[in-house]
Amino acid sequence: MKNILFSSLQKFLQKKFIYFLLLFVFFNSCSAAPLPKTPVPQEAERKVFSTTTQLDPTPTVYLPLIVNTQTSKFFGIYLKQYWTEDNVTPIMSELDNQTGKKHSSVGWFIDIEDDAFTIPVETLPNNNLFLQLESLWQDGYVSFINLGSRSTIAEITNGTRDKEIGNVARFYKAWIDQGEGRKALIAPLQEMNGVFNSNGDTWTTYAGDPVKFIQAYKKIQEIFFQNGVNLSDVWWTFAPNGWSVAGHEFEKYYPGDDIVDVIGFSSYNYGYCFQGSTWETYKEMLEPYINRMETMAPGKPIIIAETATTSMFANSTPNDNAKDQWLIDTYNYLAEKQSVVGVYYFSFSEFDDKACDFEIINIIPLEEEEPGIITGYNFDNFFTGYRAGISNSKYQYLSAQEVNSLLH
Repeated sequence: MKNILFSSLQKFLQKKFIYFLLLFVFFNSCSAAPLPKTPVPQEAERKVFSTTTQLDPTPTVYLPLIVNTQTSKFFGIYLKQYWTEDNVTPIMSELDNQTGKKHSSVGWFIDIEDDAFTIPVETLPNNNLFLQLESLWQDGYVSFINLGSRSTIAEITNGTRDKEIGNVARFYKAWIDQGEGRKALIAPLQEMNGVFNSNGDTWTTYAGDPVKFIQAYKKIQEIFFQNGVNLSDVWWTFAPNGWSVAGHEFEKYYPGDDIVDVIGFSSYNYGYCFQGSTWETYKEMLEPYINRMETMAPGKPIIIAETATTSMFANSTPNDNAKDQWLIDTYNYLAEKQSVVGVYYFSFSEFDDKACDFEIINIIPLEEEEPGIITGYNFDNFFTGYRAGISNSKYQYLSAQEVNSLLH
């Protein structure tokens, strides 16, 4: 009886072994087909949606991923918004949904002459710096602050704005003191090499003096330190313009590796948006500046601090397919640049009195009869080339902790 039972068990196990062996061979014979080249979205596809988001939407849930920060890159966005707890979720969740991935970071601008620092506004929930930092953080977005000024570089270096800069530092310190790894990128006096011509005309009040800029950059850091903000509490960023006239190349303005964590630059494809501009690809308006930054500060992480494209492809005629293809080509190119760790798209329709249709999504606030009371948002005219570019597997949502490991 014992031999019979043993023989039966042996036959049963043999059958099971053959069954599992067949399953193993079947599944291991399956392999992913190579991905086709990303197609250019056709016009009928691009006019993709028009939706309304109320102020209490259910946001998309993004499952946690195991991210390799050695190969992954983050992506961010500038939108023409003043960020509060009321608009971050409805706007950013819709954009993330259309993009197919959550953005890691949001870029925004504030001047040291803002009321938050000149009055100053001591009530933190009403402070323009604190409120935007916290509203974005609560929804999982790292802030990239472009800390500009309406003062001259001489006024900043001679101490005229020390009080305001001190208030910036105090309110930033109050924010990081809430813990949980709160931290932001700060680019003091962005586009400091913004000189139009050989006459020295500038597009910022503080541009045009490399020596004084470096003094101002160090001064701002010193004032932050005096207010309890250590160098490690900020990702200090150097963010010049890519293009410059002779004599104002961004290398002349670089404060030095010891006090800069991240380097980046602004560069746009203006196409035929205005007289004198022309359509440019990444080869003309990104690659040369990336190469120069790699030479200037070897090993420093590089971000594209601001970039965007118009649809004015030729003779001031909009070509939406050309804009989509530019987005696909540019994001795929940057995905392969090892030194570039992040990319920020500047989604503004108008800036500096110019209208160059840089937007990749149109956001329309819905107001009640009483002006200023926003009840929700309409979204339309999303450029699917942005989604196609971001679909590159190198672009991932990175938490603040993951961004920190990437930038240090």
